[in-house]
Amino acid sequence: MYLVTAEQMRQVDRKTIEELGIPEMVLMENAGKAVVEFLQEQFTDLQSKNVTIVAGTGNNGGDGLVAARYLHKLGVPVKVFLLGEKELSPSAKQNYEILSKLPVKFYWLDSENSMHLLKVTVNYSDILLDCVLGTGISRDVSGRVEQIIDIANRRSCIKVAVDVPSGLNSDTGEIWGRCLKADYTVALAQPKRGCFLNKGLKYCGQIVIKDIGIPEEIYQDADLNLNCQIIDDSFLKLCKEPRGKASHKGTYGHLLAVGGSMGMSGAITLTARSALRAGVGILTCAVPQAVQMHVAVNVPEAMVQPLPGGNQFHADSLAVLRELLRGKKAVVAGPGMGDNEATGAMINEILQSGRCAAVIDADGLNTAEYWLEHVQEARGPVMLTPHPGEMARLTGLETGYIQSNRLSVAQEFAEKYKVWLVLKGANTIVATPNGKLYMNITDSPALAVAGSGDVLAGMLGAFLAQGMQPDEACCSAVYLHGLAGQAVAQKIGEVSSKAGDIIDIIPTILTR
Repeated sequence: MYLVTAEQMRQVDRKTIEELGIPEMVLMENAGKAVVEFLQEQFTDLQSKNVTIVAGTGNNGGDGLVAARYLHKLGVPVKVFLLGEKELSPSAKQNYEILSKLPVKFYWLDSENSMHLLKVTVNYSDILLDCVLGTGISRDVSGRVEQIIDIANRRSCIKVAVDVPSGLNSDTGEIWGRCLKADYTVALAQPKRGCFLNKGLKYCGQIVIKDIGIPEEIYQDADLNLNCQIIDDSFLKLCKEPRGKASHKGTYGHLLAVGGSMGMSGAITLTARSALRAGVGILTCAVPQAVQMHVAVNVPEAMVQPLPGGNQFHADSLAVLRELLRGKKAVVAGPGMGDNEATGAMINEILQSGRCAAVIDADGLNTAEYWLEHVQEARGPVMLTPHPGEMARLTGLETGYIQSNRLSVAQEFAEKYKVWLVLKGANTIVATPNGKLYMNITDSPALAVAGSGDVLAGMLGAFLAQGMQPDEACCSAVYLHGLAGQAVAQKIGEVSSKAGDIIDIIPTILTR
């Protein structure tokens, strides 16, 4: 499944119509029917609901007119309010002419009286279907559209947006002055980027994706450059492949986890525990001498190697680290290491001496001044896992700017430094060195706890150690992490969750 811009979707529609010969009317018919199918799935008593459809004059409005016809056929009480500000698009006009021959109540929003009638009607509506603007907006809403959005947002009826809520920038998730706050958004064909970015997360409500009959071959056309995909269950299958009866611990890789310091030993402990739950065969933890016992007691399944330096990492640790890197399939470094020059030197040593995949997290990222400019010289693939604040330090950009431009910032950084970037947060993004983007839509507020990132780093390291390719490992880790967050929220609740709960739920997900 792809995450598309408005222009990409227009090109998909154009190719479908012109190259395959599927008429626009057929796509509109499929879209309107899909919306009604969603309503039937969501509301088992749909025939008892009063539905109001507010439709614009473009193809989004045409989708609403088709939906009105199918609702009427089902016996659902439906009223249609149609904006009268400009002429209908050709396909919308055809559907208007069809619908006007049926006993469906129609009102043109062309006066203050009609706007008052809309207010009264919505007061007694159970469901409001928003088909006003779709993806075709390019400026702040005003006039009657602004009034419609205000009327809808002040009413308690269930609001369903078709494709995107009116007023939402479908590319960036920013608001064009006003935006309808939907309870559900029915994304047609492919979800639009803005639904998962910025304020789109707040205004779209629950997002449901509905097919409208566009063949997969169209999306694979190289001219479209559909480089952003949604991470789906196919990545979870990679984590759950059956293990051979003749396999042994070495079959599933040897991971080195480097981290911890006095007062921060919990971070590397969480990383180690999550790596084991994610299936790594052998685990070695390299930690400062002062925290060796704590880690060893809490992760008895791991080999724990103390490094010289007392309470935290020290320059004397480099030689020992160099030896520990031999024969490892992957290394995770950074959790709890401390933000200092010694940590920077350790990360640099890992990148220069290690011949395996490397995951740099937490304090490892905060010492990027010592190693970032040399990261392209690393002997193995490098994964960086920053949260927005760490990304701000890596790039010198404001956190607010990063959050408003998550896809482009991640893509540009990954391409520039030739790394795999996992930009954490709501809808975590994976960016690859060759420009590919992936977005994870399995997440939960239950993940917004200290140590959650350490858990993700351990999962990622475990998958790399087991032989997954970097794209696969990054996507599998963030998908599993998100599912674990959802499961914890259901079992324990979003408020009481902690990082250890995420680890404990992993086996349930991998065996279900």
